[in-house]
This record gives sequence, C-alpha cells and structure tokens, in this order.
Amino acid sequence: MAELSQPLPEENSQAQGEWAQVAPIGILYFIHNFIEIVVNNVFYMLPILFVLWDKIKANPWIAVFIFAGILGFVIGFAVLSFVFFRYRLFDGSVEVKSGIIFKKHINLPFNRIQNVKIEQPFYYRPFGYALLAFDSGGSLNQEARLIALRLKDAQHLRKQISEVATETDNTETYSENNTNTSHVGSPLDETVINTRTVGDLAMHGVTSNRVYLLLAFIAPFIDEIIEYFSGKFAGWGLNIQSHIENDPTWQIGLYMVGLFLLFLGIMTVLSIIGAVILFWGFTLSKTHEKFIRRSGLINRHEVAVPISRIQVAIMKQDWLDTIFGRINLRLDQLNAQANVANPEALANKLMVPSVFAYQCRDILAHVFPEHRLHDMPFLAIKKMFIFRFVLWLVLPITIGLAILFIYHNDPNWPALLMTPMVLTALIWLRWKRWGFAYTDDYVYIKKGLFGVDRYCIPVHKIQRVAISQSYWMRRSQVASIKFYLASGSYSIPLIDETVAKQLQSVILYQVESQARSWM
Repeated sequence: MAELSQPLPEENSQAQGEWAQVAPIGILYFIHNFIEIVVNNVFYMLPILFVLWDKIKANPWIAVFIFAGILGFVIGFAVLSFVFFRYRLFDGSVEVKSGIIFKKHINLPFNRIQNVKIEQPFYYRPFGYALLAFDSGGSLNQEARLIALRLKDAQHLRKQISEVATETDNTETYSENNTNTSHVGSPLDETVINTRTVGDLAMHGVTSNRVYLLLAFIAPFIDEIIEYFSGKFAGWGLNIQSHIENDPTWQIGLYMVGLFLLFLGIMTVLSIIGAVILFWGFTLSKTHEKFIRRSGLINRHEVAVPISRIQVAIMKQDWLDTIFGRINLRLDQLNAQANVANPEALANKLMVPSVFAYQCRDILAHVFPEHRLHDMPFLAIKKMFIFRFVLWLVLPITIGLAILFIYHNDPNWPALLMTPMVLTALIWLRWKRWGFAYTDDYVYIKKGLFGVDRYCIPVHKIQRVAISQSYWMRRSQVASIKFYLASGSYSIPLIDETVAKQLQSVILYQVESQARSWM
C-alpha cells in the first residue's frame, strides 16, 4: 500500500501513524455544527417557548439565565468535542476519532476516496484555515473530515492523497489489463474552462425561484394569514373588508395582482441573493484527470472530481430556463441520488449554473466526447402512461370530490369539472416530456413537467439492466426498463416490449465486449 511521501508541514505536522490534534480554532467548527442542529430543530422547540413566553415576559431575567445556560452548554460541548477529536494518516488511510459520549472511529482508505473537498467556512477564512472533507461515495455517516487545517496544509494534504489514490487505481488497472495507462495530473496543467458572472448567478436565482412551492406550503394556513394581516391593516387605519364590499371587482383584482407581484418580487430577490452567496466567484477548472469547482461567498468550497468517476450528465431546464435559453448542467458521481440528503449537497456537487447551450456542449465534450445530448431525436413512450394515471389518480380523486359535493349539496359544480381536466392536462404534459434514445455508446432520457431534464448515460457505466412488466403490460406488449449505475437508478416507463429487449441486449453486449471500467 502506498504511503504519503511526507508529513504535514508547520504546526499540523506529525509522524506517520501518530494521532494528532487540530488547531484550537476548530472549536468554532463544533459551535457552528451545534447551532445548525438547533436551527434545524427549532420547530420542535417552539411549543416550549410558547408555554414559557408569559413567564419570560413577566420575568425577563429568566430569559437571561436560559440564554446564559444555552451559551455555556454550547461552548462546553464545542470544547469537549475539540478535545476528543483526533486524526492520523496511517497505512494508506485517513482515520478520525470523534465524539464525547458516543465515540466514532472512521477509517477511510485512500483508494476508496471519491473526492477530497476543501471548504473554508466564513469563520476560518480571515485566519487562513480550512477543512478537508473526504467523500467515499458511500454512506454520509462514513465520510471523514479534518477540521482547522491551515489552507496551504489542506491543499498539500489533498494533493498527496489524490496522488496516492491515483497510483493505487493505476496499479490495479495495470494488473487487470496488463497495460500501464498512468498519468498523474499536476496543478500546473490546470486550466479554467468556465466562469460565472454575477449576471449569470442572478439569472440562476430568477429561473430557480421556487415561490410556487412556498405558496403550496402556506395554502392550508391562508385563512390565518389573511386574518393576521387584516388585523395589522386595521391597526394602520386600513379597512380591507370595507374595500372588498365597496370597491369594484376589477379594482380588487388589481390589488390582488399587485400584492402577488410584490410577493413574487421579494421571493425572487431572496432567491438571487441565495444564488450569489452560494456560487460567488464560480470557476470550473480542468486538469488531465479532474474537474475542480470553486465557489462560495461566505463559505468557500473547492470540489475536485475525477472525470473517470462521473457516471451521468444531466441538463436541467425549468420553464424559465427554457425561455431564457439557460441550462443547469449537473455531473453526477457515485451515490449522487443518496447524497441529496446532505444539507450541503448542492454546494458539494459538480453543478454549473445557468450556462448557455454552447457552454454546456463545451463542458460535456471534456467528459463524454461522442455524446449527442443536445441534438438527439427522442422517441416517445406509450400513451398507456396517460391512461394509467387517469385511471389510478384522476378517477379516484374525481369520485371522491363528487361524493363530497353531493353530501354537502355544494352548488359549485364547475370546480368538480375543472379538477379532473387540470389533472389530465398535467398528465398529458408529463407524457409529452418523456422520451428516450440510444446508440452503441450512450442512453439518453428526457423527462419533466413544465421544464425538461435530459440525461446522458454512458453504456459502459451501466452495471445492471432490469425489465419489468405487469400482467396488463404483458398483454399490451409494453415494458418498463431500468438502468442501475453507481450514481443511482434511471428508468424509462412504458415502451414497446421489443424495443426494451433490444436496448437491454445492446447494453449487455457493449458492456461485455468493451470491458471498460465504470470508475
């Protein structure tokens, strides 16, 4: 097993195999982690605060004691976490020990490391410190982090580990194929292939605005929200009820449109600010064997991704992206779908936001040179897709609504007709977006609703192909096909049975005949 060529420099140096402690500034990392846990669980604490609110108002000193107790607990927790945090580099692996009561010991071999990411939280950047995050592509609980390293030490260590991992991969490749294809990239051959301006980031914030999700979330509480703001307006001398009763309908409509546009504008501005903070200073660089993505205004992220480990390319376009001709390009690696559970998944993914089609083509040419994702003609799936969802979704909802209308003797019967019509239209649009195509080297998938996502899957990356059929599908000679990769699974529903079997045969033949590594 290859070893690191030299220990870490300066204050982080240690002899090979000895356990080391990080710099005291690492305490800030544990304070930040604890605050994140509190913020993520704040909704569970609201009932306690609600019960104690009257007592706190009557006795403000209680709030002081509570705050002091929480602050002391957080600082004590952070100091003890720092004291118990140890790491070492030994026998071709990185080992990390952590935990106060529940001890955790992670041993991560270098050749299992998928990415080595350098992150600079805002509280490290002024002092020149950083943390290293090792992504194994497996469980999130098995990822290792080295905190509070000097930036140059973190860069030095990442380079060493990457070289060891590359040498290990090349040695295994040589022993299997009896051909030496080693080529260790150097920082000197790094070239920037894409950058994002503030205007591009603002466009990403506009097109990625999820205001409709917020509207769907607040819909059940709309009565309480209206009542709250009505009370506020009344306190300001504005009688909303009087306006509703006395103003003409068109004027009330203008009020509603104006309020909606104001709300939409505020949400769009917040979305733009979020995009700028997350992707500020975005650069995508390339060496012989890696992509390197750097971005972040408050927390700086640097993600290095081996090109050989990219499993699938995804061109994502929401409906606004389609109007403005923009594309969000995502290059997924091992266990990409599982990593969505990570709160920092977006920052740690290899995604290029809001690029034009020609920029997307240029980047993809570095990964999959022979792809035709941009101009590939797609085949449609069967219309059984529409009938299936109408039968199993629209019809039960319509029957349920009809029973409610009859039971309550509700005269608003047009709503009963509109609901199945809207649902059927959405199902038809979903079917229209579905498409697939394939060549000897690539499988292409297209799907979406208002927007459209296009997937480019290299055939040699596919590990397993499964065809599924229900009883009615067999009678209609229709099948669904699913592809399993290291990054997750991707499926095409309801295509001709003959085409599905032909596609399966093509993939299995190409994988077996080429015998190329999926890593």
